[in-house]
Amino acid sequence: MKRLTTLLFALAFSGLATADESPLWDLAKNDIPAVEKAGGAIKLHDGASFAVPAEAFPDQKNFTVQVTLSLDALVQDAVFTVMNKQSGGKDDGFAMFFNYKDKPYYARQVNSVVNKILMTGGALNGRNEPEINKPCTFTLAVRNGLATFYIDDAPIKKCFMELVPNSEPMWIGRNDNPKSKTMPVTVHSVKVFGPAYNYVSKKESAGPYPRGAVAGKGWALDVPKIEHPEWPQVLIYGDSISMGYSGSFIPEMLKKNVYTFHCVHFVGGDVPEQALSEMAGRYKFDAIVFNNGLHSLHWTPAQVSDAVVLERMQKLTRCFKNGAPQAKIFYLMTTPHTAARPAPDKPVTAFGDKNDVVLRLNTLSAQVMKQEGIEVIDAYALLASHLDLASGDNYHWQTPAYQLLTQEIFSRVLPAVGKEK
Repeated sequence: MKRLTTLLFALAFSGLATADESPLWDLAKNDIPAVEKAGGAIKLHDGASFAVPAEAFPDQKNFTVQVTLSLDALVQDAVFTVMNKQSGGKDDGFAMFFNYKDKPYYARQVNSVVNKILMTGGALNGRNEPEINKPCTFTLAVRNGLATFYIDDAPIKKCFMELVPNSEPMWIGRNDNPKSKTMPVTVHSVKVFGPAYNYVSKKESAGPYPRGAVAGKGWALDVPKIEHPEWPQVLIYGDSISMGYSGSFIPEMLKKNVYTFHCVHFVGGDVPEQALSEMAGRYKFDAIVFNNGLHSLHWTPAQVSDAVVLERMQKLTRCFKNGAPQAKIFYLMTTPHTAARPAPDKPVTAFGDKNDVVLRLNTLSAQVMKQEGIEVIDAYALLASHLDLASGDNYHWQTPAYQLLTQEIFSRVLPAVGKEK
């Protein structure tokens, strides 16, 4: 099929709306030269794209963009860029795009970008396969320079870093990588609103302790909104296990007037020393809890020698020590690799076939922590005696297990930041 021509119509822009809450630009009203609309919609196939002109964004600290589209087909390893207003070679602007893989479900991601900093979110339709021909609305609301991204009104990423403006148009359908496969979609609606439009989502939590994201090159933090700068600040760093216990750990620490920051990350090869040291120094942390393990189960003796493992763990440890020399640092031992359930209604009763790798990594990590003067929290021993609480997917755990982890970490960290249990 002949590749459709990419279209830029910035020069053809005309007629910004002037009503207070009317769109400044509206696909239903503004013409796009050489593009045919069918029922007000535009089909973008074979890499076709179009741009909303820069003039539609007179105030780049306060605006709302909404793009409603539906998937015409699912293409393996394809990417579709919902919105992209970035300058080449500069760290500014914003973007939002999603990919598709048939499995595993967690490889399907919706990504949000602020100032060229990539932040992953959930997936279209969660764990389920995205639906063909079902409209979905992507929203970016920028308020006082701070961006929040939504899918069908559900917030997926709130950013606590100010968006840097630019004079570029906003592209729809044009991927950063021109070689990437593109997803065929139908764009039903595109609207750009100015500062008078107050976007409010009914799905957005208005809790007393809002959280958002702060990121840099190669790192991102889930952070609390700091309203009490005198409160201690704790960083937890780890993979999906940290995501499991953070749900109970963060509120428990708040009860003691302690803020918790969270970095979901792991080192599977070389250590990104500059990025992690910068991340560790972004705030003045009083304590840090970190782990690296389950995503390194390919570090078998045949693949990665003891010397290399020791070197990588030492480099990772020193990222936190150098970035946050004032912090009390703890290493969380890697949790067991577990077997599958013997039957759907039966609990896990055994370790998994990769548990020997976990034991090796924990032994080598313990050596590094002893040399570096880092205290160890033995999450392995804690959960090894509760295999019945494993989820059955070899890696993860049920809520009671994460609560046990929370209480163990809580009991060690709280005294370190000057708080009583």
